[in-house]
Amino acid sequence: MNKSQAKKLLDRLVQRVASDTSDVFDESLVEPATFFTDDERWQQEREAFFLDTPQLIGFAGELQDPGSYLSTESMGVPIIATRDEHGELHAFINACAHRGATVAEGFGTTKRLTCRFHGWSYQLDGRLAGRPQDVHFCQPKTECGLTPLPISDRAGLLMVGLRASMPQAKVNHALDDVAEQLCGFGFDRVKSLQSSRFEVAANWKLVVNLSHESYHFGSLHRESLAPLMTSHQVSDEFGLHTRWAFPFRGIENMQDQIGDQPPLRIPAIMNHTIFPGTVIVVNPGDAQLIRVEPGNSVDTSVVYFVGVCEAGAAADPDKLQASHDAYAFGHKVFETEDLPAAEQCQKGINAGLQSVIVGANEPVVQMWHRRWHEALDD
Repeated sequence: MNKSQAKKLLDRLVQRVASDTSDVFDESLVEPATFFTDDERWQQEREAFFLDTPQLIGFAGELQDPGSYLSTESMGVPIIATRDEHGELHAFINACAHRGATVAEGFGTTKRLTCRFHGWSYQLDGRLAGRPQDVHFCQPKTECGLTPLPISDRAGLLMVGLRASMPQAKVNHALDDVAEQLCGFGFDRVKSLQSSRFEVAANWKLVVNLSHESYHFGSLHRESLAPLMTSHQVSDEFGLHTRWAFPFRGIENMQDQIGDQPPLRIPAIMNHTIFPGTVIVVNPGDAQLIRVEPGNSVDTSVVYFVGVCEAGAAADPDKLQASHDAYAFGHKVFETEDLPAAEQCQKGINAGLQSVIVGANEPVVQMWHRRWHEALDD
């Protein structure tokens, strides 16, 4: 997003507030409850949307420096991403070639990745660097490196293929339609704050759609978000991906202060959703990543809530504390208000609800229902 695009988005939001309107669709949508309960469909989604689709695992700023690494997991696949001493980006299955134990945890900087089980160590480019009692192993070191995964750094975002067989080109081009809108936020310079993992008793699509509509603000978030944000919304589509934005209260007054050259981070929340449903939450000071994926059954999901701050904030104690406070606020709202609502919805559906209704005032939810249907040709 450049300043001209930010100005247009800001103007749209201010217009929506001034007219007390929002982007809406023409009609509401009725979705059969089986959309969230059918096991065959769930299996198809796991395969097509996750295992065969590049996944967003983090921000490039988390691997900005040579010698940095980041470990995570997606769909049960342990992942280690690194930037070697030459600045080259890599990703591997986080499994030692000896017996499969992990070679790194968390994030940070290091010269070697070392398995705690038996002490095998690896270069950041995946080559085996050493193994205790080497004379007892016939396999050449060159055949005992980490298993590589395709990875790309586009618009400051790390996209990874969960299968080594996925073509690199598929990962490289995963963000083509939305990359222009994501550039300029400095995702390649952010620093890690905190992260949490949740196991949720709700279908993954119910959890993703928590970040796609503001209709619930006045009820579910009446004491948390509603005093800070309005429910006016604007939405956009970029190929398979979307953007949903809603303003801070008083944005019309802030527009006068900003003038004709607004900062890229306007006084609003911008949720960019990357197919199949990973949400990048951009606010005026920081960013969060909400990764949602299917759990072990059709009515469960696994959610990763990741917070980062701008590099400047990481170097300033007051700004860093403000970033931690912002993360804690969003984390609390998500954990104590949003996720329980998704679990209640799943419980109601499981009890025998025949269908759910998506209002015309929930356009981004409808956008994603359409995408998920079209991706499976149903």
